[in-house]
Amino acid sequence: MSIRLSKTVISVLFFLLSSVISLSALAYETTLTIEGQDTSGQHIAVTLTRAQLEQLPQTTLTTHLPWVKGQAEFKGVKLTTLLDSFKIKPSQITMSALNDYSASASWQHIEKYEPIIAIEKNNQYLKIRDYGPYWLVFSIDQYPELSQRKNLAKMVWQLETIKAE
Repeated sequence: MSIRLSKTVISVLFFLLSSVISLSALAYETTLTIEGQDTSGQHIAVTLTRAQLEQLPQTTLTTHLPWVKGQAEFKGVKLTTLLDSFKIKPSQITMSALNDYSASASWQHIEKYEPIIAIEKNNQYLKIRDYGPYWLVFSIDQYPELSQRKNLAKMVWQLETIKAE
């Protein structure tokens, strides 16, 4: 009888523990922070959730990337669209990742190649272990010159912060 009771107690404890772990995983919200000045000189500092990013016009981009097997379809918001929505027109942009990696690009580079902040790859939300939650993606298929190392370095994955200067 005590063995049966022990199994029941263990089962209940396991259920409660797994419920707490599931709730804490759901509570974790991945965000993207944008900092800069708008066209009137006002400082902008905003943190957006994935749901807020999805409210902006979405773009689909299909391309090969060195880190992904085969061609992949990415969906997200164009970086130009995102910054335009806050009336930010920088000369330089610095993107930082969760692991403190950062890369910079000129506004001319961003306007010319129109990268997207990818939220999905092949109709699946990007996860941290798969370059997410946000990944700045350029189309190498459309612009082969972007396959050069100096340009690949600008495709920041696990994107966390965008500073517009």
